Amino acid sequence: MEDNKYMYSVSNRIFNNKLDDGFFGQVYNSMIATKTTLRDFSKIISRPQAHSWCGGVFSGLINNKNWIQSSIIGLDFDNGEVTLTDVYQKFEEFGITPNLHYNTFSSSPELHKFRVIFFFDIPIIEQRIFDRIMFVLEKIFKIDPSCKNTSRIFYGGTDVYITNEIPVSLEQFIQFIDINGSARDNNLTRKYINLDSLSAEKCNLLYYNNKNKHFLASYNKFNYTSLPGGQDIDWDLARKKIKLLDKFLKGEWLHHQELFGLATHMIYIRGGEKKMKKTMEEFNKKNETFYTLNNFAILPYVKKKHYNPIPFFKFSPYKEDNDVRDIISEVRNIRGHIKVLKPIKKISLKEAEEKMVRKFNEVLSNDETDKTYIFSLPTAIGKTRLLENIEKTIIALPTNNLKNEVSQRMKTEHISSPDQIIFNDSILNKKMDYYYKIGLPTKAMGVIRNVSKIGYAKFIDDTQLASDYISKIEECNNLHKSILTTHKRILNSEPSGHDTIIFDEDPLNSLVEIKCTHMDDFYSLYHLYKPMKHVGDFLDTLENGIYSTPKFYLDFEDLFKFIHDKNIIQTNIFDFFSSSFFIKHEGMLHYIIKKDLPKGTKNIIMSATIPINLYRKLYPEMEFECIDIRNVEQKGKIIQYTGRSCSRSGIERYGEEISKEVGKKMVITFVDYKNIFQNSPDEIHFGNCSGYDILNGQDIVVVGTPHRNNIECFLLAKLMNVEFDFHKSTFRYQKVRYNDFEFMLNTFDNPDLREIQIPLIESELIQAVGRARTLRNDCLVEVYSGFPLGISDEFIIKKSA
Repeated sequence: MEDNKYMYSVSNRIFNNKLDDGFFGQVYNSMIATKTTLRDFSKIISRPQAHSWCGGVFSGLINNKNWIQSSIIGLDFDNGEVTLTDVYQKFEEFGITPNLHYNTFSSSPELHKFRVIFFFDIPIIEQRIFDRIMFVLEKIFKIDPSCKNTSRIFYGGTDVYITNEIPVSLEQFIQFIDINGSARDNNLTRKYINLDSLSAEKCNLLYYNNKNKHFLASYNKFNYTSLPGGQDIDWDLARKKIKLLDKFLKGEWLHHQELFGLATHMIYIRGGEKKMKKTMEEFNKKNETFYTLNNFAILPYVKKKHYNPIPFFKFSPYKEDNDVRDIISEVRNIRGHIKVLKPIKKISLKEAEEKMVRKFNEVLSNDETDKTYIFSLPTAIGKTRLLENIEKTIIALPTNNLKNEVSQRMKTEHISSPDQIIFNDSILNKKMDYYYKIGLPTKAMGVIRNVSKIGYAKFIDDTQLASDYISKIEECNNLHKSILTTHKRILNSEPSGHDTIIFDEDPLNSLVEIKCTHMDDFYSLYHLYKPMKHVGDFLDTLENGIYSTPKFYLDFEDLFKFIHDKNIIQTNIFDFFSSSFFIKHEGMLHYIIKKDLPKGTKNIIMSATIPINLYRKLYPEMEFECIDIRNVEQKGKIIQYTGRSCSRSGIERYGEEISKEVGKKMVITFVDYKNIFQNSPDEIHFGNCSGYDILNGQDIVVVGTPHRNNIECFLLAKLMNVEFDFHKSTFRYQKVRYNDFEFMLNTFDNPDLREIQIPLIESELIQAVGRARTLRNDCLVEVYSGFPLGISDEFIIKKSA
């Protein structure tokens, strides 16, 4: 977390001792605004180079009237009534660790005087919030009353100790303040801090950070079940299913975070709040638990704040609760149960093959153009065999490797586009890689053209490589032969004159690309290249959110000349300027670029995983015809174990258990979790499964429910003109219906967003399952995922030992 920087005010002079009151003006007049990391702050305030500081940022002179915000607060302890250990223990009860502490200049062995400092993840921007925080802290710790002002200036000190480099959640800190304040005020809720002003500062629906110490219940309601109050449940059944609840009701003492999490569920159950309070009182009387006033204040707090239920796996210490989300769903819905609403009627492989060949030949022979035919086919049905004899057609594949494999099988004269060029000269390769990285493929091509000239290159072999590359590109304009190329190349090339283009596999990831760039790159150019100032000014005014990309008037050739060989930027800023929409979030710009399907041609897309409805919404002006031959009898068998969701966070919790179950079997999963399993192919993982044949006929295991990042769903939704509120698009565990199945899934409440998210999950899973080619092979694929697939033969909630 060392990269986090915080705004505050600091003296530009060194003050290694406390000055007499009459000389304090020297400190006051030396204060300036700065922005540093926590570690740099710790050095700035330390002897022998100690500077005075103030946690606030001001619009002029340092006084309460000019205060703008505070990301840092300090607590001064100089009366000896409270020890450093007392302070840390009080905050640790709520899962909060102060960031650092140091001794004041006047501290002595007889009277320990010290300061405790907090660095927040978002700044305090309202005076009322700052005042309430300091009022309650004064009551709890009896801190120096003069330290409560936003303009309080502190001297530096000695013996600085960093105890936590992760910024403290301001929401969590306010929970500490509200609950402690309420407990001292007979559980009255009228003085709770209104958190609405924090919503604009922070939007947690885009990412999920497993390492975040706090569960941020109010903002992470996107991930939790929203339930109406007053639900009846079977308590005995609930206790059997949820170990933490059972332990609590038996009298086991719970820590604050466990108690807080449990309270967010109990308030939605009829009699739940009363049952929880009564249990705490009962076992306190027996001296088996020691719940404090703060603990009892949790219930009215979460009720007043309308906290949504926090998943049990976020706060329960028991592995039995690793996939439990909420009490009511756990009792009323069987976890992992898949309800088949309508049996899937499957045709024989022979019938499917005949239909595919007949329809393909009909489409190929007609004279229609400006129309796209989508063949939705099962993996291994033999679509590549259809392409082997095709003449005068462009065939586009996902990768160069697949293109080369098909080229070897072709029985007609054809031309293959060149693979990526790799020069002998490493400097040329680095230059090419840099141009691609920042979004300048045309400049990379310019390098190739220059190298093709005699005498330009360092190595004569590179001249020949470049010359051959250009020749192959030019040959791809031959209308009398079929052309084999890649999705990206054909979508970024000028029309070749061919009448028909066949996409082997779904080209969606090349048609719609989601990329990101770092705001730091814009800031670097903002200061160094004057024409970028209006871009930087525009981006600076925006809060976290989603926006249409405006037209920026820049001379990109001049910009290129400025950055050439300087390596000023490290992310793809050039493609940003041709994007349709972007999301600003946590110092990053995530943007989406949409390319058109080829026009004036007959387009044929052949894939086992194509999300047909997404195409229709992305290209409403295009005419589509779908030939659906997905439901075909498999020779092998596909079994799904649906008792665990197997999301990324789920695998992090119980991946080791699944690893023991699958043993040495070959596993396809998320790239970041391959190391959990004994055997996982190096090159195959979610997001990169398409086309691989090395697992053909093998028994394999697929582990995971590959949810896409919500950023992708939001940006796709904007392209499709979907109406949604970026900051209030709730995302929760709920019952859904899809493909004639009913099941539980973490998904959007907005049905249009759900229609984007769910097919993308399904596509990734089918691609992974398809690597075994069960259509033609008598092999077994076991799938660990709560998302049901139409190709699965059986759904089992729990795998027997």
